[in-house]
Amino acid sequence: MEQKRESTGSRTWILGVGTAVAVTLLTVFVYRGTFATLWRTWATNPNYSHGYLIPPVVAFLLWRDRDRFLDRRSSSSGLGIFLVAFALLGHIVSLRAGVFMTQGYSFVLLLFGLSLIFFGGRATRTVWFPLTYLVFMLPMPPYLMNVASFRLKLVAAHVGSAIAIKLGIPLARSGMTIHIPSGSLRIADPCSGLRSLIALVALGALFAWFTNARPWKRIVLFLSAIPLAVLGNTVRIAILCAVANVWGVDAALGFFHDFSGFLLFAIALGGLFVVRKLLRCEGDDGGESGDSAADDGDSAREGVAR
Repeated sequence: MEQKRESTGSRTWILGVGTAVAVTLLTVFVYRGTFATLWRTWATNPNYSHGYLIPPVVAFLLWRDRDRFLDRRSSSSGLGIFLVAFALLGHIVSLRAGVFMTQGYSFVLLLFGLSLIFFGGRATRTVWFPLTYLVFMLPMPPYLMNVASFRLKLVAAHVGSAIAIKLGIPLARSGMTIHIPSGSLRIADPCSGLRSLIALVALGALFAWFTNARPWKRIVLFLSAIPLAVLGNTVRIAILCAVANVWGVDAALGFFHDFSGFLLFAIALGGLFVVRKLLRCEGDDGGESGDSAADDGDSAREGVAR
Protein backbone atom coordinates (compact mmCIF):
# COMPACT_ATOMS: atom_id res chain seq x y z
CA MET A 1 0.00 0.00 0.00
CA GLU A 2 2.83 2.32 0.92
CA GLN A 3 4.64 1.54 -2.33
CA LYS A 4 1.46 2.37 -4.24
CA ARG A 5 1.20 5.75 -2.55
CA GLU A 6 4.87 6.47 -3.29
CA SER A 7 4.33 5.47 -6.92
CA THR A 8 1.27 7.71 -7.17
CA GLY A 9 3.15 10.60 -5.58
CA SER A 10 6.09 10.11 -7.93
CA ARG A 11 3.82 10.13 -11.00
CA THR A 12 2.06 13.27 -9.72
CA TRP A 13 5.41 15.00 -9.24
CA ILE A 14 6.63 14.00 -12.71
CA LEU A 15 3.33 15.15 -14.24
CA GLY A 16 3.59 18.49 -12.45
CA VAL A 17 7.17 19.08 -13.57
CA GLY A 18 6.32 18.03 -17.11
CA THR A 19 3.36 20.40 -17.21
CA ALA A 20 5.47 23.29 -15.88
CA VAL A 21 8.20 22.67 -18.47
CA ALA A 22 5.66 22.36 -21.30
CA VAL A 23 3.87 25.59 -20.31
CA THR A 24 7.18 27.44 -19.97
CA LEU A 25 8.45 26.30 -23.38
CA LEU A 26 5.12 27.13 -25.01
CA THR A 27 5.10 30.61 -23.45
CA VAL A 28 8.67 31.28 -24.59
CA PHE A 29 7.77 30.13 -28.10
CA VAL A 30 4.67 32.34 -28.31
CA TYR A 31 6.42 35.43 -26.91
CA ARG A 32 9.88 34.88 -28.43
CA GLY A 33 9.49 37.92 -30.69
CA THR A 34 8.34 40.08 -27.76
CA PHE A 35 11.34 39.07 -25.66
CA ALA A 36 13.75 39.79 -28.52
CA THR A 37 12.24 43.26 -29.08
CA LEU A 38 12.37 43.98 -25.36
CA TRP A 39 16.08 43.12 -25.29
CA ARG A 40 16.76 45.45 -28.22
CA THR A 41 14.75 48.21 -26.54
CA TRP A 42 16.79 47.93 -23.34
CA ALA A 43 19.99 48.04 -25.38
CA THR A 44 19.12 50.98 -27.63
CA ASN A 45 16.68 53.18 -25.67
CA PRO A 46 18.36 54.94 -22.69
CA ASN A 47 14.96 55.46 -21.05
CA TYR A 48 14.69 51.70 -20.52
CA SER A 49 18.31 50.76 -19.86
CA HIS A 50 17.19 49.65 -16.38
CA GLY A 51 15.03 46.95 -17.97
CA TYR A 52 17.83 44.38 -17.67
CA LEU A 53 17.52 44.56 -13.89
CA ILE A 54 13.77 43.95 -13.59
CA PRO A 55 13.63 40.19 -14.39
CA PRO A 56 16.41 39.30 -11.87
CA VAL A 57 14.69 41.43 -9.21
CA VAL A 58 11.36 39.69 -9.88
CA ALA A 59 13.07 36.29 -9.77
CA PHE A 60 14.54 37.19 -6.37
CA LEU A 61 11.16 38.35 -5.03
CA LEU A 62 9.47 35.14 -6.21
CA TRP A 63 12.21 32.98 -4.71
CA ARG A 64 12.01 34.93 -1.45
CA ASP A 65 8.28 34.20 -1.07
CA ARG A 66 8.34 30.69 -2.55
CA ASP A 67 7.45 28.91 0.72
CA ARG A 68 4.49 31.15 1.49
CA PHE A 69 3.38 30.91 -2.14
CA LEU A 70 3.40 27.10 -2.13
CA ASP A 71 1.76 26.91 1.29
CA ARG A 72 -1.17 28.97 0.05
CA ARG A 73 -1.94 26.86 -3.00
CA SER A 74 -5.65 26.31 -3.52
CA SER A 75 -8.06 25.10 -6.16
CA SER A 76 -7.88 26.51 -9.67
CA SER A 77 -9.66 29.80 -10.32
CA GLY A 78 -11.94 30.18 -13.33
CA LEU A 79 -10.76 33.77 -13.64
CA GLY A 80 -7.37 32.42 -14.68
CA ILE A 81 -8.76 30.81 -17.83
CA PHE A 82 -10.40 34.11 -18.77
CA LEU A 83 -7.16 36.04 -18.21
CA VAL A 84 -5.10 33.57 -20.25
CA ALA A 85 -7.59 33.70 -23.12
CA PHE A 86 -7.75 37.50 -22.98
CA ALA A 87 -3.94 37.80 -22.83
CA LEU A 88 -3.42 35.50 -25.83
CA LEU A 89 -6.14 37.30 -27.79
CA GLY A 90 -4.51 40.62 -26.99
CA HIS A 91 -1.14 39.25 -28.06
CA ILE A 92 -2.51 38.04 -31.39
CA VAL A 93 -4.24 41.36 -32.06
CA SER A 94 -1.02 43.23 -31.14
CA LEU A 95 0.99 41.11 -33.56
CA ARG A 96 -1.49 41.69 -36.35
CA ALA A 97 -1.56 45.43 -35.67
CA GLY A 98 2.20 45.65 -35.25
CA VAL A 99 1.88 47.21 -31.77
CA PHE A 100 4.74 46.04 -29.59
CA MET A 101 3.81 47.79 -26.36
CA THR A 102 0.64 45.76 -25.68
CA GLN A 103 2.47 42.49 -26.36
CA GLY A 104 4.49 42.96 -23.20
CA TYR A 105 1.44 43.79 -21.11
CA SER A 106 -0.35 40.71 -22.41
CA PHE A 107 2.61 38.62 -21.18
CA VAL A 108 2.23 39.99 -17.64
CA LEU A 109 -1.51 39.32 -17.78
CA LEU A 110 -0.78 35.78 -18.97
CA LEU A 111 1.42 35.13 -15.93
CA PHE A 112 -1.42 36.17 -13.62
CA GLY A 113 -3.79 33.85 -15.47
CA LEU A 114 -1.42 30.88 -15.32
CA SER A 115 -0.84 31.45 -11.60
CA LEU A 116 -4.59 31.47 -10.96
CA ILE A 117 -5.07 28.27 -12.98
CA PHE A 118 -2.26 26.21 -11.44
CA PHE A 119 -1.98 27.67 -7.94
CA GLY A 120 -5.29 29.40 -7.14
CA GLY A 121 -6.29 32.81 -5.91
CA ARG A 122 -4.65 32.70 -2.45
CA ALA A 123 -1.21 31.90 -3.83
CA THR A 124 -1.55 34.46 -6.62
CA ARG A 125 -2.32 37.20 -4.08
CA THR A 126 1.02 36.35 -2.48
CA VAL A 127 2.98 37.16 -5.64
CA TRP A 128 0.88 40.00 -7.06
CA PHE A 129 3.67 42.55 -6.49
CA PRO A 130 6.51 40.66 -8.24
CA LEU A 131 4.29 39.90 -11.23
CA THR A 132 3.07 43.50 -11.43
CA TYR A 133 6.63 44.77 -11.05
CA LEU A 134 7.41 43.30 -14.49
CA VAL A 135 5.51 46.29 -15.94
CA PHE A 136 8.56 48.46 -15.23
CA MET A 137 10.56 46.58 -17.88
CA LEU A 138 7.97 47.41 -20.56
CA PRO A 139 7.93 50.56 -22.74
CA MET A 140 5.34 53.24 -22.22
CA PRO A 141 3.06 54.47 -25.03
CA PRO A 142 5.15 56.70 -27.38
CA TYR A 143 2.61 59.54 -27.21
CA LEU A 144 2.73 59.53 -23.42
CA MET A 145 6.53 59.45 -23.52
CA ASN A 146 6.67 62.47 -25.84
CA VAL A 147 4.21 64.48 -23.77
CA ALA A 148 5.96 63.60 -20.51
CA SER A 149 9.38 64.44 -21.97
CA PHE A 150 8.19 67.84 -23.23
CA ARG A 151 6.52 68.74 -19.93
CA LEU A 152 9.56 67.68 -17.93
CA LYS A 153 11.89 69.72 -20.15
CA LEU A 154 9.65 72.75 -19.70
CA VAL A 155 9.67 72.39 -15.92
CA ALA A 156 13.43 71.77 -15.87
CA ALA A 157 14.16 74.86 -17.97
CA HIS A 158 11.78 77.14 -16.06
CA VAL A 159 12.49 76.06 -12.49
CA GLY A 160 16.17 75.27 -13.05
CA SER A 161 16.87 78.71 -14.50
CA ALA A 162 14.88 80.33 -11.67
CA ILE A 163 17.05 78.55 -9.09
CA ALA A 164 20.18 79.60 -10.97
CA ILE A 165 19.05 83.23 -10.94
CA LYS A 166 18.48 82.99 -7.18
CA LEU A 167 22.09 81.79 -6.89
CA GLY A 168 23.20 85.00 -8.59
CA ILE A 169 23.94 83.59 -12.05
CA PRO A 170 23.17 86.05 -14.88
CA LEU A 171 21.06 84.34 -17.53
CA ALA A 172 18.08 84.69 -19.81
CA ARG A 173 15.77 81.90 -20.90
CA SER A 174 13.93 81.54 -24.18
CA GLY A 175 11.89 78.36 -24.38
CA MET A 176 14.17 75.37 -23.76
CA THR A 177 17.38 77.40 -24.17
CA ILE A 178 19.20 79.11 -21.31
CA HIS A 179 21.57 81.93 -22.32
CA ILE A 180 24.47 82.82 -20.05
CA PRO A 181 27.47 85.11 -20.75
CA SER A 182 29.73 82.18 -21.70
CA GLY A 183 27.26 80.60 -24.11
CA SER A 184 23.93 78.83 -24.30
CA LEU A 185 22.56 75.62 -22.79
CA ARG A 186 19.67 73.86 -24.51
CA ILE A 187 17.49 71.47 -22.56
CA ALA A 188 17.36 68.47 -24.91
CA ASP A 189 15.49 65.20 -24.44
CA PRO A 190 18.28 63.51 -22.40
CA CYS A 191 18.10 66.44 -19.96
CA SER A 192 14.35 66.12 -19.42
CA GLY A 193 14.90 63.76 -16.50
CA LEU A 194 12.49 61.20 -17.94
CA ARG A 195 15.08 58.43 -17.80
CA SER A 196 15.76 59.05 -14.12
CA LEU A 197 12.04 59.45 -13.44
CA ILE A 198 11.21 56.01 -14.85
CA ALA A 199 14.10 54.34 -13.04
CA LEU A 200 13.37 56.11 -9.75
CA VAL A 201 9.66 55.23 -9.85
CA ALA A 202 10.65 51.57 -10.33
CA LEU A 203 13.09 51.85 -7.44
CA GLY A 204 10.49 53.69 -5.36
CA ALA A 205 8.01 50.84 -5.81
CA LEU A 206 10.62 48.35 -4.58
CA PHE A 207 11.63 50.69 -1.75
CA ALA A 208 8.02 51.03 -0.60
CA TRP A 209 7.40 47.27 -0.86
CA PHE A 210 10.29 46.47 1.49
CA THR A 211 9.20 49.15 3.96
CA ASN A 212 7.15 47.70 6.82
CA ALA A 213 4.45 50.34 7.09
CA ARG A 214 0.75 50.83 6.67
CA PRO A 215 -0.55 50.68 3.07
CA TRP A 216 -1.22 54.42 2.81
CA LYS A 217 2.36 55.18 3.90
CA ARG A 218 3.70 52.80 1.29
CA ILE A 219 1.61 54.49 -1.38
CA VAL A 220 2.81 57.97 -0.35
CA LEU A 221 6.41 56.74 -0.30
CA PHE A 222 6.02 55.27 -3.79
CA LEU A 223 4.33 58.36 -5.26
CA SER A 224 6.94 60.67 -3.72
CA ALA A 225 9.46 59.29 -6.22
CA ILE A 226 7.81 61.38 -8.96
CA PRO A 227 8.27 64.87 -7.46
CA LEU A 228 11.68 63.88 -6.09
CA ALA A 229 12.89 62.95 -9.58
CA VAL A 230 11.54 66.21 -11.03
CA LEU A 231 13.10 68.23 -8.20
CA GLY A 232 16.43 66.47 -8.63
CA ASN A 233 16.50 67.27 -12.34
CA THR A 234 15.77 70.97 -11.79
CA VAL A 235 18.62 71.12 -9.27
CA ARG A 236 20.83 69.44 -11.86
CA ILE A 237 19.97 72.12 -14.46
CA ALA A 238 20.75 74.88 -11.96
CA ILE A 239 24.13 73.27 -11.15
CA LEU A 240 24.94 72.95 -14.87
CA CYS A 241 24.19 76.67 -15.28
CA ALA A 242 26.55 77.44 -12.40
CA VAL A 243 29.33 75.28 -13.85
CA ALA A 244 28.86 76.82 -17.31
CA ASN A 245 29.00 80.32 -15.83
CA VAL A 246 32.26 79.66 -13.97
CA TRP A 247 34.18 77.22 -16.22
CA GLY A 248 32.38 77.58 -19.54
CA VAL A 249 29.73 75.72 -21.50
CA ASP A 250 32.16 73.03 -22.69
CA ALA A 251 32.94 72.07 -19.11
CA ALA A 252 29.23 71.89 -18.25
CA LEU A 253 28.47 69.71 -21.27
CA GLY A 254 31.45 67.43 -20.79
CA PHE A 255 32.21 65.09 -17.92
CA PHE A 256 30.12 67.03 -15.45
CA HIS A 257 27.00 66.64 -17.60
CA ASP A 258 27.18 62.86 -17.30
CA PHE A 259 28.28 62.95 -13.67
CA SER A 260 25.38 65.23 -12.75
CA GLY A 261 22.98 62.53 -13.95
CA PHE A 262 24.27 60.22 -11.23
CA LEU A 263 24.15 63.14 -8.82
CA LEU A 264 20.49 63.71 -9.69
CA PHE A 265 19.67 60.07 -8.98
CA ALA A 266 21.56 60.16 -5.67
CA ILE A 267 19.66 63.29 -4.58
CA ALA A 268 16.30 61.74 -5.43
CA LEU A 269 17.20 58.44 -3.76
CA GLY A 270 18.23 60.30 -0.63
CA GLY A 271 14.87 62.05 -0.78
CA LEU A 272 13.12 58.69 -0.50
CA PHE A 273 14.89 58.03 2.79
CA VAL A 274 13.90 61.49 4.01
CA VAL A 275 10.24 60.87 3.11
CA ARG A 276 10.41 57.48 4.83
CA LYS A 277 11.74 59.21 7.94
CA LEU A 278 9.05 61.90 7.83
CA LEU A 279 6.34 59.25 7.53
CA ARG A 280 7.77 57.56 10.64
CA CYS A 281 7.82 54.15 9.04
CA GLU A 282 10.43 52.86 11.50
CA GLY A 283 8.78 50.44 13.89
CA ASP A 284 5.49 50.60 11.99
CA ASP A 285 4.49 46.95 11.51
CA GLY A 286 1.43 47.83 9.45
CA GLY A 287 2.75 45.93 6.45
CA GLU A 288 3.47 42.75 8.41
CA SER A 289 0.28 42.90 10.39
CA GLY A 290 -1.65 43.43 7.17
CA ASP A 291 -0.19 40.24 5.72
CA SER A 292 -0.92 38.39 8.92
CA ALA A 293 -4.50 39.63 8.92
CA ALA A 294 -4.93 38.43 5.37
CA ASP A 295 -3.52 35.02 6.29
CA ASP A 296 -5.78 34.84 9.36
CA GLY A 297 -8.79 35.77 7.25
CA ASP A 298 -7.98 33.03 4.74
CA SER A 299 -7.50 30.49 7.52
CA ALA A 300 -10.80 31.49 9.10
CA ARG A 301 -12.64 31.08 5.80
CA GLU A 302 -11.07 27.65 5.34
CA GLY A 303 -12.15 26.69 8.82
CA VAL A 304 -15.75 27.72 8.12
CA ALA A 305 -15.70 25.84 4.83
CA ARG A 306 -14.53 22.68 6.58
